[in-house]
Amino acid sequence: MKDKEIITIVTGLPRSGTSLMMQILNKSELDIFSDGIRQKDISNPEGYYELEAVKGIVRDNSFLKNALGKVVKIVAPLPIYMDKSLSYRVIFMRREIDEVLKSQEKMLNKDQLSEREKFRTIYEMHLKKTYSFFYANNISFIDIQHKALLYDSENEVMKIKEFLNLKSPVQDLVSAIKLELHRNKLS
Repeated sequence: MKDKEIITIVTGLPRSGTSLMMQILNKSELDIFSDGIRQKDISNPEGYYELEAVKGIVRDNSFLKNALGKVVKIVAPLPIYMDKSLSYRVIFMRREIDEVLKSQEKMLNKDQLSEREKFRTIYEMHLKKTYSFFYANNISFIDIQHKALLYDSENEVMKIKEFLNLKSPVQDLVSAIKLELHRNKLS
């Protein structure tokens, strides 16, 4: 199958590094499928690279037909609503759930300490559902650990290059990674 017949999906929990992955892939030869409606902000100063239509994927996933040969970000658990008649390859961003929760709280400017266990359970369920969907539908994916991407960048980017069959130089892709933006980390 040719790359222009495959949709590249970047997924993961919110605040797991999906925007960072989109920034990396934006430095590659792949086309990014986003609309720029969600603007960069203090929580994501390099931008989100989102597509507004993804929010309505439960009711209407027809926008995916326009994503052939492109990269689109669809956070978990929304990939379970992807059109199963299309072909995909997926980069699944993984980040420690405690860091995800910490980052989410900071972004929302809201202390959710009393709710953390509830959110942890929900997020773990989202991950399980998304993985189950990929396995059940034979969708090829690669897990990329957020921390490894930040601190072992060249090796992780090489994995991405091989998975996506990218021609872009590793250093071009790695240049999107800005360690100073890893602000919500565990001690």
